Amino acid sequence: MKLSIITINRNNLDGLRKTVESVLSQTWKEFEYIVIDGASTDGSAEYLASQSEHFTYWVSELDNGIYNAMNKGILKAHGDYLFFLNSGDYLVNEYVLETVSPMLFDSDIIQGSEYRGSVSPEKLTRGYAHSDISFLEVYKGLFLHQASFFHRSLFDEYGLYDESYAVNGDTAFYLKTLGYGNASFKYIDVPVSVFVLGGISDVELNEKAKKIRAEEDAHYLNEFSFRLRSFCEESEKKINLYDLLHKYKFIWYSTMGLARLADLFKK
Repeated sequence: MKLSIITINRNNLDGLRKTVESVLSQTWKEFEYIVIDGASTDGSAEYLASQSEHFTYWVSELDNGIYNAMNKGILKAHGDYLFFLNSGDYLVNEYVLETVSPMLFDSDIIQGSEYRGSVSPEKLTRGYAHSDISFLEVYKGLFLHQASFFHRSLFDEYGLYDESYAVNGDTAFYLKTLGYGNASFKYIDVPVSVFVLGGISDVELNEKAKKIRAEEDAHYLNEFSFRLRSFCEESEKKINLYDLLHKYKFIWYSTMGLARLADLFKK
């Protein structure tokens, strides 16, 4: 089994239907499909029961949040790679998995691009559109979780998602695997999914999420040692200064001229 798709849901029947339909419509079928529902009361469980023949495993029971539900899915998965497509989000078209499946090899985390809200060119987000991820980029945490494929061995080696987070658990996982760990990262230039705005992880539209994110950002920063945090912040300052000097060429040339003059006096 090459791929396990995991969908989590709680009281989002319309979104769940859209997600499930996008998965079941795929032309490439060599995957298992796992759905974890958090004891929904809006008809989601009944819908899943009606579609049960399409799922490798599904359950509707109380959970302790997003990452607890995702961890339940991980523990039931058997694929070489795991892909998380949460309720409401959906695959761009029916050919996504057919396109991506030949690329699922030789890296621990493989990330494509996503659309935010709807499929239109101006809403395409590529995240880190290169494979040589720096520590500074991991520190910033600009990853596209719903466009990422994770090798199963990562969860064996580094453990599951940290359930103490409400919305930052995926960011913390990237930090643990790519920042502190030795996991490999590969970017593929393929639009994978549509991230539907308005959920708890949508900070721009959700005031509750903003508060949670601010609290968890502080917790996330504490995961860094002071030395590593200082290194990242200093690196970012240097990068910003370099960009500024290039923007204002007069300052750049003056600075370089003074540096050369200083070298001459040294001699």
